[in-house]
Amino acid sequence: MVATQAAEITENTDTLTATGLETVSEILQDIASVDSVEVEVTVLVVDIVSNLADTSDDELQVAQEASGAVSTVVQSMEEQLINVELPEDEPLTVTEPNVAAVVDDVEPEESQDGFSVLLTVTGVDDTITTDDLRLEQGDITKRNQSDELEASIFIPSEVVENAGTTRVFVTGFRDPSLFPSSFRSGNNGFCDYNRTVNSRIIAASIGNQVIENLEEPVRVSFRPRIQNASNPICVFWDFDANNGTGNWSTRGCRLSNSSSVERPDCECDHLTNFGILMDICGGRAISDQADFILKVISYVGCCMSIWGLLVTILTYLLNRKLRDRKPNQILISLCCALLGLYVTFVVMITFDTEIRVEEVEPLPCSILAGFLHYFMLASLFWMGVEGYNMHVMFVRVLNTYLPYFLRKASLVAWGCPLLIVAITAGVTRQTYAETDYCFLQFWPLIGGVLAPVALIMMFNLVIFVRVIRRLNKTVKGRMIDETEKRQRLRRFQNAICILLLMGLTWALGYLSIIKRASLLVLAIFTVLNSLQGYFIFMLYCVRQPQVRRIWQSQFQCCLPKSMRASSFGFTSDTSSTFKNRSGRLLPSARERNAEQSNISSSQGFLPDSVERSLPERVPRAPYQNEEIDS
Repeated sequence: MVATQAAEITENTDTLTATGLETVSEILQDIASVDSVEVEVTVLVVDIVSNLADTSDDELQVAQEASGAVSTVVQSMEEQLINVELPEDEPLTVTEPNVAAVVDDVEPEESQDGFSVLLTVTGVDDTITTDDLRLEQGDITKRNQSDELEASIFIPSEVVENAGTTRVFVTGFRDPSLFPSSFRSGNNGFCDYNRTVNSRIIAASIGNQVIENLEEPVRVSFRPRIQNASNPICVFWDFDANNGTGNWSTRGCRLSNSSSVERPDCECDHLTNFGILMDICGGRAISDQADFILKVISYVGCCMSIWGLLVTILTYLLNRKLRDRKPNQILISLCCALLGLYVTFVVMITFDTEIRVEEVEPLPCSILAGFLHYFMLASLFWMGVEGYNMHVMFVRVLNTYLPYFLRKASLVAWGCPLLIVAITAGVTRQTYAETDYCFLQFWPLIGGVLAPVALIMMFNLVIFVRVIRRLNKTVKGRMIDETEKRQRLRRFQNAICILLLMGLTWALGYLSIIKRASLLVLAIFTVLNSLQGYFIFMLYCVRQPQVRRIWQSQFQCCLPKSMRASSFGFTSDTSSTFKNRSGRLLPSARERNAEQSNISSSQGFLPDSVERSLPERVPRAPYQNEEIDS
């Protein structure tokens, strides 16, 4: 009756305080001390413990630090599992959403090959369901290293043989909430991390004996709950630590030689509750409001870039004079890669509606991350091709003809990213993508993105410096007039275009590891990169006179009469000039000189009548396919 009432009261944990937890802990102690053998009582006790696991972490932490009440709850459940009478000598399995338990009486002859404990969590909302916790004979842990297996224990035969005929019980916990403890935080050189328990909790015990100092160690394996973590540490829950309140301890446990970050394996010389500590990067580095603002900026910027890239691609593809030139062909390929990147990114952030919630299945999420990875690298490789082409035209100047240049560039810029994605995904197939927001995890991001980005950025930086030096090269001792000043200003604008095309803004991503500047750098990085496609549209469409003339000729029918001649910066004089070229002969040189003389004498001095020296020109390549719009 008491257990039933306690189970009903603890169903609503929203109002349960630390004081209430201490009261429930005392009730469970009293129930366990009765030594009841009823299965119904055992089921109710497991139900109560499962309910308490839903209590807020703050209340659990306060109750634990005050009196060790949470540890007492776990100990009371284990005592009840020892006392229960099994129905017809069959194993007893009790499954609740947060806790599961299996109890069995084992004969020594049945334990010659040892026992395996397997824990999976397959229920809705990450809950434990029937058959998620299993106790089986023999060592089958190595044969069951599937993605669904969250934790496993292999108990060697000597443990049961030395104990004689006795009871074995195992428990599994969905999360470590019933083992509250605080750990240090720090910076590991790559990110700010929080050290915390990053696994399900799995336990095994034999009767009421203390099993320790085993010659053949117990093998425990885990699948980390959060894959973006490092530095695994094998721990167990020591009920006697912290003056009897309990805490995690590493005594008698160590990582095995076969351990990895993706699947930490431990060896311990005793039986108890096991877990794995890891350093988890990230957390909530920015507020929810800042995260929302950055997401809105990303949406708006990406949509503007998608529109600008589409217009740029169509403009250059539908006009033969534009698409036949090699620099423009490189620009089209770069725009296609960026378009794929922006579309994939918009799809990714559309699915990511909640933080720390897996909203996409692992396989589709990995495929989406693979596309994002590929288009990101393809964009960077095409920026590298553009940088090399700049070097050929502005620095190399002579012998610039390269046979089949675009074919070779396409093979490298589209093929190398595919190879990098395949290798990265193959090596880190278990930890390739985050299941939260479908982006690369820490180490795939380092090896598959940041390393290639660093190489391309260094290459493009060298090219950028050499091009700037070539553009600013002048004759020694020569005075700089107004015309040359204007040319240098235009050269500087071209240099900014080159800087943008080479993607140096991506280098800002490296600064995000600086804690004080992370939010500011992240905001600048988001604005610049989400609008990069729109910047390309402005620089290579809107600011190009040739493109504006093409637009005017194509869309003149859709413009009002008053805007047809001047809508793109062309005056009526320009229009009359085109008419003179196509419809009638221009005035003779004698007539022009006479007309200018009359105007000069009547209106005074005109600057346009003075002969001006030609401005210094950038050396051209001897081949037409090496040209570039200034």
